[in-house]
Amino acid sequence: MRSSPLLPPDAEAGARELVAGASIEIAARELHEAGEAVRAAASGRQVFIPWTPNLDARAMMAATSRASELGLAPVPHVVARRLASEQAARELLGELGRRGAETVLLVGGDLREPAGPYRSSFELLASGLLQRCGLGQAGVCGYPEGHPQIDPAILAEDLDRKLGYARANDMRLFVVSQFCFDADAVARWAAGLRARGVDAPLRVGVAGPTTVARLLRLAVQCGIGHSMRALRGRVGSLTRLASTHDPAGLIREIAGARLAAPSLDPLSIHLFAFGGIAPTAQWLSRRPGDPAKLASV
Repeated sequence: MRSSPLLPPDAEAGARELVAGASIEIAARELHEAGEAVRAAASGRQVFIPWTPNLDARAMMAATSRASELGLAPVPHVVARRLASEQAARELLGELGRRGAETVLLVGGDLREPAGPYRSSFELLASGLLQRCGLGQAGVCGYPEGHPQIDPAILAEDLDRKLGYARANDMRLFVVSQFCFDADAVARWAAGLRARGVDAPLRVGVAGPTTVARLLRLAVQCGIGHSMRALRGRVGSLTRLASTHDPAGLIREIAGARLAAPSLDPLSIHLFAFGGIAPTAQWLSRRPGDPAKLASV
């Protein structure tokens, strides 16, 4: 197992602050199965709902309603390339708002050809439909280790276009990153954005508790090779692949980087509930008040 980096003495308190304010990403199916324990553990948190390929628009609407019923703040994903028409986009955004969503995460999507008029999340943003549907805030995607299929210069240009549109049209944007296992990579990415003048809030993607073997598979699928090496460094042995990943150590390192460079703020944590909503909610309910348990694989 790799040795822990030297952290400032107040990194523990910084980690608890990040955990207390973390948003969560939860599958729509699991929201419908969630019970009172989840309501108690995650009440008031923002919950992002991915629009997966096997989910239709009505299911996204129902999941948004369910999150609201549980006392959560739903942030449904809206995939631009899956929207068949401007009318379909308007109806979806309007209905999500009526079901409790005050913001959405805009995603371009992986369809080879768009189902309708929007080829990218920027085109959907620039349509003005979000504002006309009462949504004055939205999230966009960020990539601390780059995108396996998109040149870094294009990613930077795309983000600048979105932020420029938002500034010119009184929209509030924040950036949600792909999950990462390397705090140094996160700090470099955030510092690079701040150096370019990006002042939007950053939400750093962190994998919640799940098996290490599952995380390695997801890392391969998402093309985050450097982070995969960092995760293997944390594990230290293939015999530990069946063990449960605890994100607390990584969050503590991110807190240390944030304390060392206050210019990275506003920066928070976005927790991917890869291991399921119940284990993630249980983890969240005990970590902020129990710093002694902030230990990692």
